[in-house]
Amino acid sequence: MAKKIKFGLRLNIQGEMGAKSAGFEYALEMARIAEDLGFDSVWIPDHVENAHLNREKPILEFWTTLTAIGAVTRRVRLGGHSMNNTFRHPGLTAKIVCTLDQITGGRVILAPGSGWFADESKAYGFEEWSDDGLVRIARLDESLQIYRGLISEDGFSFEGKYFRLKDAYCNPKPVQKPYPPIWIAGDSPPTQELMVEHGDVWFMYSKAPGVVAELIAGMRQKLTGRPFEVAVSAVGLAGKGPDETMKWAEMYAEERKHRFPVPPTVDDILGANLTGGETEVRERIDAWAEAGVSHVVIQPMPPMEGTRFFGEKIIHHYA
Repeated sequence: MAKKIKFGLRLNIQGEMGAKSAGFEYALEMARIAEDLGFDSVWIPDHVENAHLNREKPILEFWTTLTAIGAVTRRVRLGGHSMNNTFRHPGLTAKIVCTLDQITGGRVILAPGSGWFADESKAYGFEEWSDDGLVRIARLDESLQIYRGLISEDGFSFEGKYFRLKDAYCNPKPVQKPYPPIWIAGDSPPTQELMVEHGDVWFMYSKAPGVVAELIAGMRQKLTGRPFEVAVSAVGLAGKGPDETMKWAEMYAEERKHRFPVPPTVDDILGANLTGGETEVRERIDAWAEAGVSHVVIQPMPPMEGTRFFGEKIIHHYA
């Protein structure tokens, strides 16, 4: 019998991965299909410029879009893939999180990232953004301390290198106690330390099952005695023949070539994600589950067709 897995769906708000639109109605349709088919959560990226196509291409603002989707859905949880720590003071972010958790009856996932896309931060004048990744991690560490303290306490004060609060109140509190679950995105050593200190769920990009198993084993050693969950974000190229799968993998590699210090190759994408038919996809998910994964967030290509493939063919096996 398959282990239980919760499935999330990354919605398309920037026209990437073969989407026919970057508009709200397209994203909302994906969210409604996801809810109807039994997905547990929906996710969107947090950018002010289009990070995966050309910067001038459209992309919807994160919190506005997430709130609108949350207000017209009933069940799916709502997360950032991932939420950009550069754009907002963490005190304001905490207030937004609490408000949206109230609006949606306790469906918010708090998944912050340090903010990787230099061009948009510099273009918009976010002077807090740093080319030094360790500085961005240190800012995120302070932000996470503020989220946890301000959301769960009253009259919260904080004196850090980057942020300060004095006798700050954040009411009403969220529905989820003591605060919405914190998903830490990334698996670099500094990010792993954030997971040790703050995380409820470790959120990593998909990798071969053996690599995922090694990472989880290492985190278990760091977090002896404290429970945590693991999520994998995976591209779904499934349900296609070899030639068509290759076409979509090449598109994904082209769109992501500026995303990582070492751009992913087509072989990387095919080896680390969800490809093939129903049998191959389930074998990969089963292997992740054996390694300790309990959430899989799917980025489907093409978006609508892929959403229906996973919703109709895959996720019910893991309910």
